Amino acid sequence: MSEADLEFIDNPKAQRYIKSLPYTPGVPLVSMYPHAHPLTIDLLQKMLIFDPTKRISVTEALEHPYMSPLYDPSANPPAQVPIDLDIDENISSEMIREMMWQEMLHYHPEVATTISMS
Repeated sequence: MSEADLEFIDNPKAQRYIKSLPYTPGVPLVSMYPHAHPLTIDLLQKMLIFDPTKRISVTEALEHPYMSPLYDPSANPPAQVPIDLDIDENISSEMIREMMWQEMLHYHPEVATTISMS
């Protein structure tokens, strides 16, 4: 990894930590997934770039040829203005965990009975 690959990291301590890690060459995705469609490999390679300023954007990923059977830009246009999620920035981590648990239970209520039975 070059110095240029770390320029986006503002925290010097984080940069030093990453530099202290041993170098490990990447494994080509095509060798990990030899039966994967070439467009799958292409999209993954573009999404798994370390530097977020060089990584494919969400819109670009959705418009990638691999996603064409699943994504219709006319049915799902990107937001034109910033979205206000109305999130309390002072919320505790415990409350966030509880909210995530409740959201998960909304979609998978069967988990609640599994957890309570064990």
